[in-house]
Amino acid sequence: MAAPPASLGSKGPVANMTSRVSAAAAHISDPMWQFELAALAAANPRQIGTVRPGTANWLLQWAANALAALSVFALLLRYGGTAPAKARPVIAGSPYLAALHAEDTTRTRHLRGALEKYRAASPSAQPAILLLGRPAGTVASAAEQLDVQELLDRSKLLRPLSLGSLFKGLPQAFVKLARGPQATGGFPAPLPFRERLAIAYRMVQGAAHAAWWNSAASGLAPAKALFGHTGTADTSQLEAAMQDHGWRTVHAVHGTNIGWPFAGLSDVAVFQTGADARLGASLPAYGNCTHLPLTKPEVSRGNGDWALLTSYTHLLHPDFAEHGSALDRRLIGWVRAAAEQMGQDPARIFWRPHPQIDLVDPAEKRALENAVADAGFSRWPAARPYEWLGSVSAAITTPSTVLTDALRLGQPAIVASLSEMQRDLLYGAHPLLVQDEASLSNALRTVLEPQSRASAFMQAWDAVQPGDKASIPSLLDAASA
Repeated sequence: MAAPPASLGSKGPVANMTSRVSAAAAHISDPMWQFELAALAAANPRQIGTVRPGTANWLLQWAANALAALSVFALLLRYGGTAPAKARPVIAGSPYLAALHAEDTTRTRHLRGALEKYRAASPSAQPAILLLGRPAGTVASAAEQLDVQELLDRSKLLRPLSLGSLFKGLPQAFVKLARGPQATGGFPAPLPFRERLAIAYRMVQGAAHAAWWNSAASGLAPAKALFGHTGTADTSQLEAAMQDHGWRTVHAVHGTNIGWPFAGLSDVAVFQTGADARLGASLPAYGNCTHLPLTKPEVSRGNGDWALLTSYTHLLHPDFAEHGSALDRRLIGWVRAAAEQMGQDPARIFWRPHPQIDLVDPAEKRALENAVADAGFSRWPAARPYEWLGSVSAAITTPSTVLTDALRLGQPAIVASLSEMQRDLLYGAHPLLVQDEASLSNALRTVLEPQSRASAFMQAWDAVQPGDKASIPSLLDAASA
């Protein structure tokens, strides 16, 4: 069986990202600024400690603060929000609330999907849904962007902003903005002006969210609010206002926990796995970190096919910015060599790229697809469900949520890491983690032999502790824990 490589214990900037980011953000007393700057540092841990803010920091931050306040005002004036008086009866008549960004992306689909299923099963138990994020259109257009299949009750979609709430929230916004120069002044990582502006914007919008909530929900019986994404200054100030009124807030976390970028102040954070929850509990953030209980399935037998799922070719992956599609192409070479050694028909190796394959540089997309074609692999058919992953004899993936999904299906997936990786991620404890071509071949032999396959699955399940997929009842139950 392939053992986790010794390099996971290295002292590189990525391997020790959590501790490096903690040190970079230790001087920040305000949690909103701490979450924001910590997430920024985690986006490129190799640059932590490489710079120190200069004497212009104070001036730059206050320039960003002023532009941010004007931007919030301009966007609200252009696109509008929901008046608190109009929202109040909707909130009062809702059994619980949900809060989502107005978009159709990975970070919304897990909670949006749970809401859609629950509406189909319990049409009368629909919540008000708060539309988060920077306004990019009217409330009606934002509802269309979130509810692409028209499966939600759009009459209950609210934008928790108004011009009145913006003005009421200005004193709190000023307090938050005034803490910016101190927070950024000791930040030992690059801080581009656009990032200063984005953070300051969320500070102002978050204060407006809080003021809006105080007007719309003050005096109402407290209930529970489910967030699909949180930890930024706008969502966190909204959560804090809810908590001040006795509401319980829950963050349904959408992906694998990588530490500080997944830190927030929700009462409960429901992670995908027990390993993710343990990492979350190590940070000064959530009140409770947990995962949803799930019965362990039987290990799948395999059908003779292999599956290869790559995800380095992804706009938000830091290694893509440095290497393009090269890491995914290298993995294709490893799998091709292993298939030749083991007599696997390359046409029975089905490749599935990250969904962002259509958004990356066309040249990188073409290079990756050519590598797959040269290897003789088949493209995963568009009509084939993702759950087919559980049927294959060997599943190989780069570090991603595929590991957790595969384990839920009884599949002991092999995780191939081709760059430096955080040692506190759930992959570090995975018995089928590989970082070179020889280890991949050994891991394939493990999963292709029935007895060692079952043993590897048991070890992986116990190490990762996969949780169940989010449902509205299970998330509401978690809020009561």
